[in-house]
Amino acid sequence: MTAVNPLLSLFKEQLEAECKTLSDHHGLTERGHSLLYWYFNRLHDFTDAEVEEVFCDGGGDLGIDALWIDDDELVHFYQLKNPQNIDKGIPTGDVDKVISGLGLILNRKHEAVANPDLKARLEELYQQVPNGYRIHFVSSGAGLAPEAKVKLDAFVGMLKGRAADSFIEWDEQPIEVLQERFYQHSLPAVKDPLRLDVPVTPYTQRSGIADCYLFSIPGNTLAELYAQHGEGLLQRNIRVDQRDTATNRSIEATCSGDSSVNFLHFNNGVTFLCEKAFYDVFQKTLTLEKAQVVNGGQTIRALHRALEKKKLKSDVIVPARAITSSGHKDFANDVAVNQNNQNQVGTGFLRSNDQRVVQLDHALASLGWLLERREGELTSLTETERVALERRIGHSLDGRVIRLKDGAQAYTATFYGQPEIAKKNVKKIFLSVEDGGYYERIFSGDMTAEKIVIAHDLKQRLDDFVRRFTAIRRKAQASTNLKTVYEPILGTLLAERHSDVMHQVIPQCSLFMCGTVYKELVEIRKTDLKNIPKIVSVEADEIIRAHLLHIIDFAKNNKDKADKSWPVLLKSNAFFNHITAYLAGVAKGRASAGCGFRGLR
Repeated sequence: MTAVNPLLSLFKEQLEAECKTLSDHHGLTERGHSLLYWYFNRLHDFTDAEVEEVFCDGGGDLGIDALWIDDDELVHFYQLKNPQNIDKGIPTGDVDKVISGLGLILNRKHEAVANPDLKARLEELYQQVPNGYRIHFVSSGAGLAPEAKVKLDAFVGMLKGRAADSFIEWDEQPIEVLQERFYQHSLPAVKDPLRLDVPVTPYTQRSGIADCYLFSIPGNTLAELYAQHGEGLLQRNIRVDQRDTATNRSIEATCSGDSSVNFLHFNNGVTFLCEKAFYDVFQKTLTLEKAQVVNGGQTIRALHRALEKKKLKSDVIVPARAITSSGHKDFANDVAVNQNNQNQVGTGFLRSNDQRVVQLDHALASLGWLLERREGELTSLTETERVALERRIGHSLDGRVIRLKDGAQAYTATFYGQPEIAKKNVKKIFLSVEDGGYYERIFSGDMTAEKIVIAHDLKQRLDDFVRRFTAIRRKAQASTNLKTVYEPILGTLLAERHSDVMHQVIPQCSLFMCGTVYKELVEIRKTDLKNIPKIVSVEADEIIRAHLLHIIDFAKNNKDKADKSWPVLLKSNAFFNHITAYLAGVAKGRASAGCGFRGLR
């Protein structure tokens, strides 16, 4: 047996522990299912609900464990293996199954053999024209056998025909690839490129495997960079903010005093570590990809403090250099260690520093909520930073954080009335109107912090219902009496009528039903906003069951208006409009009969 890389052994140990935690939390009984959760949670930042949506493993899966259509309309097919033995690879027979299954899928001959989850996702796929296909073989052990690779090359070559080479591709992701991806995903870096105004062309020197750019940069530029990215820019710097030390007082005094013009000569400067760098001689900008400041953190913080106090002099110039790692992780680590650098940061969001979002952040804080404007920015908080944030909102952070993307999706599905955009076109929430998006319309004067909190709370209630149902469903897979298994969470009537489709409806329903529940509470019941949280906290399960019953009743009785699969219907604004009109009619009928809309009684 080949000796296993010690790094991979440690990673396998970590992976096994994390997969076990996922199995226990979600009631998973198959090892492959826990790897699927881990893969999408850890490497793609999927929520649990999003993992459920791509999940299609089980009998009749045609070898496809997951199917995901990304924001660029690339279709990804996954087969995942989670062997206990790190040396065990992906069986060639399983690759044959994938090839055979994809042949049926791409020729639309899968109907008789595919399971309902897979068929539903494929119907969604057939609604659009993909930009390409990707076939992924993921394993927590070894990879593919040579014979399997030959078969895959032949299969892909046959499908390409005259299409571009990149239209359909396959790859293998054995444990060493998973470890590398996990490492890269966890690396501290500001993932959006930094574009620095550098008026004088940098001096560039190649040495060894890296380029080094030597340049000077205005102090205001560095201070504003820190204002934008905060400690996320400095996560590899081993020195946390020392604040009121003699050195820092000296730096701040220099950049704001009579000697500011000599800052270039007095200060050691800053060092950036990045993967790539490019200088535009026409724009006079230096672009750094996946950058971190590895030395000079105290300088940047001092400049920022002076800027906040409106004392930073405009003539401050700072010496700087940027070192490129070109993706060589060992070299990057050596630079990091030798430049006093370490740890983690998350990526910034598209609009995280837009004036509307910043104002929303302040408004939410006044209500006792923290807006996570940049995804992952809270994962690397020091205890001091956490305490400061908790003091700012007046509460513990636990249960009081709203991610920008999540809050915007929930608001779009409810108060903006467009669950299709919230679910299917989330990128467009943050694109400007002139670029084909809805940003100015959604983040308009109608949006308030109170509405964001209400929408987020409603989405959390629905997500919790989905989680509880999913846990029951996992345990019920071997049961022949779904009604009995589902009845405790669905209630008698819903379980009796619709147990056959609940596994297709519920994993997809959260954002769609945020919209329908909002319509009931606000437009049918005429509930004041301030009373919605209390009603939802008391009646959530009852309301959810009622809406599920009416939605599925309508779909089964109106095939002409519901002739698509559930994943497609629950992303459709046309179907949403049919349902909300139907619910309004139900409410009107019940009111005429002297009974309320609420509940199933």
